Amino acid sequence: MMFVVSGNEKSDFYKYILIPGKLTKSTLVLGCMNALIIFISLIITMRSLRRVINNIKQNDFFVVSNLTNIRTMFISVFVITIANIISMFIFSNGNGRSISGVFVNSWSQIGMYFIFMAILYTIYLVFKYGVKLQEDSNTVI
Repeated sequence: MMFVVSGNEKSDFYKYILIPGKLTKSTLVLGCMNALIIFISLIITMRSLRRVINNIKQNDFFVVSNLTNIRTMFISVFVITIANIISMFIFSNGNGRSISGVFVNSWSQIGMYFIFMAILYTIYLVFKYGVKLQEDSNTVI
């Protein structure tokens, strides 16, 4: 967007966006790429969650596809966490505050992401153990 802006809009862009926040074009580009990574990771997470829920609705609880989807969700949440840490450093500019009230990143929010990842990992281990038990049960019968 900023490369297409010209004329008065360009001066307004510099006046209201770049100069007050002490942002450069490169930080905005990095921020946009970071937001795109977060958006794609959220889509992947929701898609995997939908697949797990559909399998559970079909009474397929401990199957390998659920294990794979939960692992994919874990990796996506890990990517989201890393991307949020990166955006926290990109946009804080060393003063420890965010420039946006919408995506306010703080260390407590990052801590919540790590707690969520720990919960997902625990669910993954439960499903992994359930898949092993299901395979043992299928071989006995």
